[in-house]
Order: sequence, then structure tokens, then C-alpha cells
Amino acid sequence: MSAVAVADGIPVAEALQSRYEVAAQILDRAVQAGCQDANVLYMLALAHKRQGKIAEARNALRKIGKPDANVLLQMGLLSLKEGNLPQAEGEFVRARELDPSSYEICFNLLLTQMTLGKVAEAADLLPAAIELTGNNADERRFLVVLQALLKAAQKRNHGTLITDPVLLDMTNEDEARLVKVLKSLGQIDSVLSLVKTLVDARPRSTAVREAHIEAVLVKGKDLLDKGAWTEAELLLRPMSTEKAATKANQTALLNLLGCCNALTQDFDSAVRHFSAAVKLNGSDPRLQQNLALAYELSGDLQSADPHWNRYFDLLDRRVPVPSDLPEYVSLLTYEGLSRLAGKYSEKEKWNSAVGYIQRAASLRPNDPDTLERLFHLYNHAKRTKDARRTLDQLRRLRPTDPQLDLYELDLIEVKGLNDIERLLTDIDAIRKRYPGDARVEERAVSMVGNVIPLMGNLCDQLTDQMSKVIDQVRHLPNYQINWSAVREVMRDLLKEFQKLRRITGKCMPLVTSDEHKRIIRDLADHIDKKMEACRSMGA
Repeated sequence: MSAVAVADGIPVAEALQSRYEVAAQILDRAVQAGCQDANVLYMLALAHKRQGKIAEARNALRKIGKPDANVLLQMGLLSLKEGNLPQAEGEFVRARELDPSSYEICFNLLLTQMTLGKVAEAADLLPAAIELTGNNADERRFLVVLQALLKAAQKRNHGTLITDPVLLDMTNEDEARLVKVLKSLGQIDSVLSLVKTLVDARPRSTAVREAHIEAVLVKGKDLLDKGAWTEAELLLRPMSTEKAATKANQTALLNLLGCCNALTQDFDSAVRHFSAAVKLNGSDPRLQQNLALAYELSGDLQSADPHWNRYFDLLDRRVPVPSDLPEYVSLLTYEGLSRLAGKYSEKEKWNSAVGYIQRAASLRPNDPDTLERLFHLYNHAKRTKDARRTLDQLRRLRPTDPQLDLYELDLIEVKGLNDIERLLTDIDAIRKRYPGDARVEERAVSMVGNVIPLMGNLCDQLTDQMSKVIDQVRHLPNYQINWSAVREVMRDLLKEFQKLRRITGKCMPLVTSDEHKRIIRDLADHIDKKMEACRSMGA
């Protein structure tokens, strides 16, 4: 294979990285061997810098005994990469003291001071920077424009809005470069102050107005992150009528306003802003999520529902994923669906809860916990066939789980005394089949506890029937009473009371709490009295 072919097969970035790495290794070995030559240390620092190894590059530069202007310039650039602006300014100042003729040093110091918001210092430095441009007319013209902007910014800070003609007459090229430089400053307060000055001078420029909108958006997001929600809203709100905004910036603005509204609990306004953002970009899952949350927080789950479903539909590989969580989208979808299923369960909106947990189960079809939730929701929603099918899946996944026998009993529709008696008999049989199993005991006690109120209701119904008969007997003349019919009704009621009394006897050993035992004893005593009343009426 030829050398050209080999070179063509190597990605450029990889080749450069490898070259700098090799250079750094060679130079580092020289330094470790005792070489303290300033040029070697300087080249070692540049090799580390090209690899993004800021700390190693700075350590190499610090070993240079008498750093010159270039060394200090490189240290300043490293400080900028680290975001340490005051340190960078100091290093550029020292570099400029050693070499006041360097345009690169002067320009970097100028931009650093602008980023720090030191408009006066930067303005004072500009005449020297302009002088250092030499014969470069384009650079000189740009710095003159920048000088005019900084002077206007100083006047604006003192409440004077006097626009320099230089700003009015600048070329489109200079305007584009000026906007680009301002955006690159990195400190949003400095950027916003200078862009506001520029938009005052050139209000008809779409590019300048767009830069102003972007600066406001960044500042608004910064305030939002710091918890200054009302301040962020006051900053962002005037931009809502800005016609120069691109569709993307309009969407971002509406989203930020919606976030401010939601965080200050103005949910109606949040819904309005998020809805407007969704109209501009309905395919962004995060906007759908924000709108759904706003509806949910306002208590309107029904309106939130379609946006939650749309949100889950849009979650795919386009969503940014943390590098340490490759399954992030799937995990996010599952947890979100599970949360909503729980939310709807709390409201006893069983069919909606079923819809969400079904989608969660489709992501984890063999997860027993998810299928268990799905079974219970099917049961609550009275979808017995689906619940039974899900229970069969659970049995295949957890064949030795004794609780599943009790889940089978959940499918029994309890309407009358016969159903209750059958349920209690089956519960007792399962307890004896799995003696000492804490989960079975806990589940059994819970099921019996749910039956006790139904037993009380049935007792009340029988008592009402008996009271009506007794009331009629007491208020009718003796000759109008059909005693044969009365005795027959009382015999039927006695049989029902006896059956209910027998059920209380089965129920007592199955409960553990003192409160349940007291209720059952009271119910049994009440039934005994009613049976005696039935007998007294000829039953």
C-alpha cells in the first residue's frame, strides 16, 4: 500500500491529534532529561494546548524562567479557555508592558476588558489598537466602528443617547463582524449592554435586532436558572412583540415566558405561551412536555393528556442523551409513562392509567413489576379478560409467587353473600397452602379488610327489609296482616342473617388488627339480635 493511500485512510483530526501527542511526548522526555530551554518548554506548552490539556500547557509555560510577551500572551489565552477573565487581563497587561507593539496582545486585552464590562478601559485602549493596525485599512475601519460603539455605550450608561455617525454609516461587513465579536464576548451582561447600544444606533437593522433578541434570551435563561423568575419575565415580555425574531427565537422566547409563568404559578399564562410555542414547533418533545405539565399543574389532566402522548411519540434518537446513559430515552419514556399511570390512578381514572401503563409495559414486556401494575389497573377498569391474560403472563414470569393465587381472587366480582363466602374460603385455603408467608398474610388481610365494609352494607340492607316488615305489622290491624307471608319473609331473612353470621365467623381468624376484630364482633352481635327478632316474628 502506498504512503498516500495510507494517509488518505487516516481521519485528519485523528492524524493531527496524534502528531501533537507525539510531539508532546518527545519534548516532555527532553524536559525530564534536564533540558530547560525556553523554546522547548514553549513548544511543549503549545503541543499540550493543541490537545486541550490546559493544565499541562500552563505548567510548561511556568517553567520558563524569564517569560517574554509571547509566553504571557499564551498564558492569557489559556486563562480565557479556563474562563478566568481577571487573570487573563492581568497576563495580557503584563505581555503588553513587555511588547507594546504587538497588535495580537493589544486586541486580546481589548476583548477581555470588554467582556469584563470595562467599557472605559477598553475605549482608552482603542486608539493604541487602531495605531497598531498599520496599513490594514479593513482592520482600522472596524476598530473605528468599535470605538464609536464603546463611546456610545459610555454615554448610554450616563443616560445620554447620542449616536455616533460612524455607527449609522458602517458597512454591512463591519456590522456583521461587530455583531460576531459582541456575541463572542462570553459575559452576557457585557454583551447585552453593548448590543442594546447598537440597537439604539441601528434600530432598522434586522441583524442587530436579532442579536439583541438572542442576548435577551440568554440573559432571560440565566435569570431563570438563578431563580429570578419575575425579573426574567419582565426582561423577556417586551420581546414578545419583536417582529425581527426568527421562528426559532420566537419559539425560545415563548418557551422561556411559559417557564417563568409556570414557576410563578400563573398557569393560565403558562398554557397560553407554551401553546403558542407548540404552534410554531409542534415536533419538539420538550415543548409538548412543558405544555402538558402546565395543564397538569393547573389541574386539567384531560387537556394535558394529548400533549403527553405526543411527547412520548416524539421521544427518539434526536433527543440529547447523556454520554453515561445510552438508554436514556427508553428510561425517560418508561419513567414518564409510569408516573402518569400513577397520577391517573390517584384520580381513579382507570382507563387513562391503563393506557399509559400499557405503553410502559411495551417497553419492558417481561418486567413482572410493570405487569403487576397493569393487572391491577385492568382489574380496577373492570377489564377482567385483559387482567386474566396479564395474570397468566405473570405466572410464567413468577411461577413460584404465592401472591398470584390471591390475585386470582381479585377477579371474583363480589356482589352478594355467596361471593363473600366463596372469597373468604379461598383466602383461608391459600393461607394454609403457604403457611408463614408474610406477603400472603399481608395481602390476605388487605383483601379481608376490603370485604368487611361490604358485609356491613349487606347487613344494613337485610335490616332495612326486616324493619319495613315489622313497621307494617305494627301499623296494620291484626285482621289485615297476612301472617303466613310475614313468617315466610322472616324465615328468608333469618337464613340470610344466619349465612352472614357464619361468614363473620370465617372472617374473624383472617384479620389481625384490633379495629377489624372489633368491627366484626359488633357486626356479629348486631346479627344475633336481628336473628332473634326474626324468630320472634315467627321465623
